[in-house]
Amino acid sequence: MSANEEEKYEEGEEEGKWNWLRPANVSETFFETCQRHGLIMTAYWITVRSAAPLEEEHVRLALCHLYRKVPTLRLCLRQRCDGILWACERKGVDNIDFEVLDGCDPRDVMEDLMNRSYASHEGPLWRARLVRGAAGEDCPPEEVRASFPHTSHLVLGNHHGIADGTSNVRTYNLLLRILNDVIAGRPIDDQEQLGDFVNEAELMKMVEDKKRELEKDPETLHRLLKEKAAEMQRVPLFLQCYPPARRGAGRRTRALHEILDEETTSRLLQRCKQEGVSVESAFTALVNGTTVDAAVLAGRGGREFLLHESHAVNLRRYLSEDAAAALGVLITVFDNSTLTPVTWREAFWDYARALHASLHARLSQNGPVHDECLRQMAMPNDALEAVLADLPSPTHDCTTSNMGGLDARFPERGDHVQATRLARGSCSFYDFAVHFYHTFRGRFTYTYCFSASLVAEDVARTFTQALFANLRALV
Repeated sequence: MSANEEEKYEEGEEEGKWNWLRPANVSETFFETCQRHGLIMTAYWITVRSAAPLEEEHVRLALCHLYRKVPTLRLCLRQRCDGILWACERKGVDNIDFEVLDGCDPRDVMEDLMNRSYASHEGPLWRARLVRGAAGEDCPPEEVRASFPHTSHLVLGNHHGIADGTSNVRTYNLLLRILNDVIAGRPIDDQEQLGDFVNEAELMKMVEDKKRELEKDPETLHRLLKEKAAEMQRVPLFLQCYPPARRGAGRRTRALHEILDEETTSRLLQRCKQEGVSVESAFTALVNGTTVDAAVLAGRGGREFLLHESHAVNLRRYLSEDAAAALGVLITVFDNSTLTPVTWREAFWDYARALHASLHARLSQNGPVHDECLRQMAMPNDALEAVLADLPSPTHDCTTSNMGGLDARFPERGDHVQATRLARGSCSFYDFAVHFYHTFRGRFTYTYCFSASLVAEDVARTFTQALFANLRALV
């Protein structure tokens, strides 16, 4: 739908349907442009164990309460007559997109949601599916299996402009709390809100301050922007060795899932602690090493390869407590480059420590804010539409989204319903694949989201199998 036609605000009766909140912020505008081109929609797959079979009306009522209690879920994005995109709410309606699906594979449902755009001018900018009759792969402790014998799946998708991972985890933890209350017949206060909308002012000031700092040295700024432009022309090593078989076949993202048992997860976490590296650093090192192995297997010569990484980061770490508590989007990606030898296994933990030192030096020096500033200068939102008109070429060898341990952020353990598995994913942007991972209920949970037009499914499966074989061998 054209942003200059149907989405524009109309006079009279149409105007009266909406509460106009404010002009859309930078993140909402960015993700709105992306999702219109079929890019960067987010999906979560939550395996749910319940004491009794979940009833459709209980779930529907819980979603209605959630909608009333979470302001970001009520958001729509509409252009007014001045051509400016605004954030608004529909008046007096529980704007819910909910379906019950019997016998479907929740993996397929998750893929479907992460590949479907949203009618942002009407909303809702999120979807919920209750999947019944699919066993899934969760292996909860015996006491959970005994007390909660029934398995269902909640698959939830959202426009990335309304929420990042931190906001989604808070929202979906609240959903389970509400669902337990609904089943128990407890009253629910819809006036009590989960949180306020994100205010980007503090973050944007940091970006503007960095921009002014860079502009004081025009020669260095010119070099950085030139390097940024050069990066956009890179072809990842993996695609050099396994070129796309169906380039231009459409923008569909596929997802593969892996989950470690509690014992292997514990070994991984303990080994990382012993070696003085974060799980992010160790897993990135494994991805890099597995990528180099794939290149060697494909016949690529060389003793070492400079691999370029992109890491999603929660910008709340740089903000005040009030700003960090807000709902919405406070993330960016920042770059890192690591020289990876073909003999990476021989001194893996030394290699991981070097990568860790590089990553954390950039984090401590506000590297993510620096990279966000350069991104906005090199590709402002008003230029994004033209860039996305053609399928963007991937630029990074490794892209990660790590949320760490989610149990503390997702603590709900109700008497009627409990989550036993949580998987995250999103369709890609400038990436041929994205590695999503975290730990939940003591298990390392991983989703490999890859572009079906760039990577064949058998190639993706071979890569992920090799990645986890390497992980198990090294911990």
